[in-house]
Amino acid sequence: MSVHINERFLVSPFLAFFIIHSIQFGLGYLSFQRGLVQIAGQDAWVAVLITGISFHIIIWMMYQILDTYQGDLVYIHRKLLGKWMGGLLSIFFIVYLLLLGSTVLRIFIELVQVWVFPELKTWVLGLVLLALAYYIVSGGFRVIVGVCFFSLLNYILFSIYALFTKDFHFSNLTPILQHSIIDIVKSTKHMAFSYLGVEILLMCYPFIKTPNKSKKWVYFANIATTILYLITVILTLAFCTQKQIIKEIWPTLAFFRFVQLPAVERFEFIGISFQILRVFPILSLSLWAASRATKLLFTVKQYAVIPVFLLTIFIIICLLSDHRSIETISSFVSTAGLYLVYIYIPFLYILHIFRKKVGSLT
Repeated sequence: MSVHINERFLVSPFLAFFIIHSIQFGLGYLSFQRGLVQIAGQDAWVAVLITGISFHIIIWMMYQILDTYQGDLVYIHRKLLGKWMGGLLSIFFIVYLLLLGSTVLRIFIELVQVWVFPELKTWVLGLVLLALAYYIVSGGFRVIVGVCFFSLLNYILFSIYALFTKDFHFSNLTPILQHSIIDIVKSTKHMAFSYLGVEILLMCYPFIKTPNKSKKWVYFANIATTILYLITVILTLAFCTQKQIIKEIWPTLAFFRFVQLPAVERFEFIGISFQILRVFPILSLSLWAASRATKLLFTVKQYAVIPVFLLTIFIIICLLSDHRSIETISSFVSTAGLYLVYIYIPFLYILHIFRKKVGSLT
């Protein structure tokens, strides 16, 4: 038995590229260099490559499971682990998605508060953004995918790197491979947070027409994300010293701060405003996937669940009152995501293989 979705809710396979790329290449793009350079120094780019390759393997595992069961994670849990254990793990996944959406939203609000409007209250901006998120999610999966597509407008900001070609010192990347394997592994663990979100494919899969054909597009999305992160970390190392990068909470904004245009006094305001295009795909997909999983798990209407989850996210972001609390929840979500991606998905894959072999024997 497989999960059947009405044809009018399905999206083309190539749109899987925008779904995965928009959620992987999120707000982590602004700050990922700091943690990498703290641990691996000029070898930070190695961690980006290793993380990209490891997520390629994880995506392959997910498709092996999804192609077999032709359903979402809730359905796969039920088939592999039974009603009760599978249901409990689905609840954990729902909680993780809500925390992921809350964390991304709160990080963006902090960004606005630090750089643009220092006196802005968290609840005010949070309420506005969550209202917009409700409008997007209530429009259905196709509307969310459209929002993911528009997130690619962030590529416009990459053109600013051309303004700094004379200021790049690629000698900052030498000597190469001077850090230990342990340091590289630790930095890879840190880098993985920026790639989190690909696991939402476990809920989106049934909504893709001929989902098996979407595989290559998801791989392309992961490759594109890796290339962009690689370019960013290399150019950041070439532009700033390691000490400067470590001192910056958001190293990417260092480029925005140095841009001088005749008609724009503070270019970083434009750069920060563009980041909202990174927030909505992650927030909307997390909210949609969590509400969809709840609908399947408890047989309730999805649109009745969304307001409850919006209120939950609103309470969470209001409770995160300072940078330390935001870092704490970010660390927690990052750790939970790492366990989900690097331990739980391989566990499901192994269990899937075991069940398949046992089934063939019987």
